[in-house]
Amino acid sequence: MDIHLLNALGITNCALFKYTDSHELECLTPELPWLSQVVTLDANNNLEKQHIPSIFLDDFFLDANEVWKGCNSFSLSSGFWTEQNGSHLLRLEALAINSESGARYLVVKNVEEQFDEKRRTLQAARELLLSHHEIVGQHEYIRHKLNNVLRKNTRLQKLVPPIQQAIHDLDTGVVILDNDGALVLDNKASHRLLYCNSSTPSSIRISELIKDIGAPPTFLPALVEKKTPWQGELFWQPVDEYKVWLQVTIHPVLQGDQLTHWVYLLTDITHIHGNGEGALIASGMDSLTKVANRNLFIDTVKRSVNEQSAFKLFLIDICGFKKINESLSYQSGDEILKTFALRLQSYVGNNGFIARIGSNEFALVKRSDTFRGHTSEDYAEELIKKLTQTYNVLNGSEPHLGVNVGIANFPSDCNSAESLLQCADIALQAAKYQGRNNVLIYSEALHKQHNASNELERQLRKAIEGNELTLFLQPIVNLATGKIIKCEALARWKTSSGEFIPPDVFIPLAEKSDLIFAFGEWLINEACEAIEAIKAANLDIRLAINISGRQVTDLALLTQIKNALDDHKLSGSSLSIELTESVFVESLDSVSILLNELRDMGITVSIDDFGTGFSSLVYLKKLPIDELKIDRSFVSELEENTEDQAIVQAILSLAHNLNIKIIAEGIETKQQQEFLKSHDCTYGQGYLYQRPVAISEFVSSAKKLR
Repeated sequence: MDIHLLNALGITNCALFKYTDSHELECLTPELPWLSQVVTLDANNNLEKQHIPSIFLDDFFLDANEVWKGCNSFSLSSGFWTEQNGSHLLRLEALAINSESGARYLVVKNVEEQFDEKRRTLQAARELLLSHHEIVGQHEYIRHKLNNVLRKNTRLQKLVPPIQQAIHDLDTGVVILDNDGALVLDNKASHRLLYCNSSTPSSIRISELIKDIGAPPTFLPALVEKKTPWQGELFWQPVDEYKVWLQVTIHPVLQGDQLTHWVYLLTDITHIHGNGEGALIASGMDSLTKVANRNLFIDTVKRSVNEQSAFKLFLIDICGFKKINESLSYQSGDEILKTFALRLQSYVGNNGFIARIGSNEFALVKRSDTFRGHTSEDYAEELIKKLTQTYNVLNGSEPHLGVNVGIANFPSDCNSAESLLQCADIALQAAKYQGRNNVLIYSEALHKQHNASNELERQLRKAIEGNELTLFLQPIVNLATGKIIKCEALARWKTSSGEFIPPDVFIPLAEKSDLIFAFGEWLINEACEAIEAIKAANLDIRLAINISGRQVTDLALLTQIKNALDDHKLSGSSLSIELTESVFVESLDSVSILLNELRDMGITVSIDDFGTGFSSLVYLKKLPIDELKIDRSFVSELEENTEDQAIVQAILSLAHNLNIKIIAEGIETKQQQEFLKSHDCTYGQGYLYQRPVAISEFVSSAKKLR
C-alpha cells in the first residue's frame, strides 16, 4: 500500500528512502513535518550524507551501508532513540532494508506511541519486580525477627501481648508450629491464604500444602539437618473454587541442634504470575527468574558502551545443567534457576546489572569503579562460592552446582558491544574447557588459543570425514605367561602438512565439540576392521576401544556397535569397551543401561585410569565390570614410591575380592613388572612390551610371539 496513504490515515508515521543505483538515498516522503530535524535533503530530495543533523542516525549508517552492500535479504533496526526539537522530543527508529527483490530502503519511523507503550510496560514490570523483591525481603526480615524471639522464648506463651498482636496484624501469613507439628500461633492473613475454616485449621492446611506439592518425607528433616530455611514459589489449589500462587518460606527454629519450632511465612503473588507475566516478557524480563532477559541485556551493554564508561562483563555458566533437569525433573531445575538468580542478585546488589541470557547462562555488567580494591577475578571467585553452595529443592535432593565465569573489560578489550560479548564468551569457553568452578579473564593469548582451537577443530572435522586418522594397537599381556591376550586401539593423527597431533590434544577437542560422535563412529568401524585382520592371522586377541562420556548418553552408540559387528560378521566377544570413572559419576543410570546391553552382546567392560577420579565401591558392586586398569601415574614410580605401592596393593586386593581382573598401564621396567606379578596383577600394558604400532606391524609381532 502507498506509504503516503498510510501516513495520511495515521496507520504509520514514517519517512521512506530508496537506495538508488547511484548510491543515493532518495526520499519518497519529503513532506513529513518532522523530517528536517533528522536529515537534510538536497533539491532532488536526496539525503545529504555529509549534513545529517542526527548524530545517532549518522552513526547508524555505518552498519546500514553494510546491509545495503550485501546480497541477502536482511533488515537491521537501530532501536529507539530520541531527538530534541525545542521543548518537543521525537522518538524514532531507523530500519535498513535489503529486500528479496534486491531493492534497498531506509525507513525512519516516528515511534512515539510505541515508545510510550513500552515505557508503560517497563513501568508495570518494574513495579512487579519491586513487589517481588519486596516480598522476598519482607519474608527474610520477619523470619529473622521470629527466629530471635523464638530462640529466646522456647515456650511462646512467654511472648508479650504486643508481639502476638503484631504477628496477628501482619499482611504476611504466619503459622508457627511446635516440633511435633502442633499449632502454636497463626494470624488472620494465614487463615485467608490457606483457606482455613473451623474444621480445617492452619496446621492441617500446612500439612496438606506440603503433601500436595509433592515434597518427600526427607524434605523437612533435611532442612533441620542443614540448619537452613527453604524459600520458593508454589501453586496451590486445596479446593476447586480456590487457587493461588504463594511465596513461601519454611524455617526450622533450633536451639543448638534441637528443633523447637517451625515457622511458615506466606504471601499471595498471583498478581505477579498472572497479569504480570506478559508485562515482564514484553519489558525484557525473564518470567522464570525475574531478572532481565537476553534482549534487554544486550541493549544495556550497548548503552553502556555508548556512554564510554569503563565496565566489566561477566558471563556465568552453570555446568551440566541438562543432567540436573534430567535427573531431578525440570520443576526442580526451575527451582534451582530461581534460587540461583536470587543469590546472584543479592551478591551483586545495586552495583551491577544481571540477566539470564540462556537456559543455564547468566550475565553481569558491573562498572569498573565499583570494585573498591577487589580485582574482577577475586570478585568472581567469591561469587562462585556463593552460587555453588548447596541447593535445597522440594523433591528432597541437594544438588551441588559447578559454575564457570568468563570476564571481558570495556574499553581495554573491545570497543563494541558485540565484540565484548564475543571476548567474554571466549574466556568462558576456555574456563569450561578446564573443568568446573573456573574464572578466566579475556586476553589476546586466549583469543589466539581460541582461534587456533577453532582451526584445529576444522582440520579434525576434515580428517574424520576424509578418513585421514590412523588406528594403532598396543598389546596387553598376561603377566604370568607373557602371552598377548588383548590390545588397545589408539587413534593417531598426522596432518596433511606432516604435523603429528597427539591424542591428548585432539581427543579433548573432539569431546568439547560434536565431533566426538563422528570420531566414535569412525573408531568403531576401524576397530572392527582391525579385529578382522587379527582373526585373519589366526590370533585370539580381543581389541579394546575407549568410549567418551558424551558418547555414553548418545542413544545411537549401541546401534553403531551392533551394526559394525554385523557388517564385519564379528561376535561381541572380540570387542572390549573402556570407560573412565567420571562417566559413572555423571551418568550412572545411562551407563548401567549401556553396560547391560553390551554384556548381552558378549562385549567385556573395563574401567580406564582407575584411581585417578571418583573411585567408588558402588559401581564396582552394582555394575557388570570385567576389568580395572590401574592408571600409569601409580605405576611410573612403583619401584621406590611406597604410597604408590600401597595404593596398587589395595586396588589389587579389592579387585580380587570382587572377582575383577586388573590391567596395569604404563609398565616400562622389569622391576615394575616383577612387583605387579608378585602381587597377583593379571595383565600389563606399556612400553616394556611394545609401543603402539600400526595394525600390520602389531599382527606381525603378535604372530612371532605366538
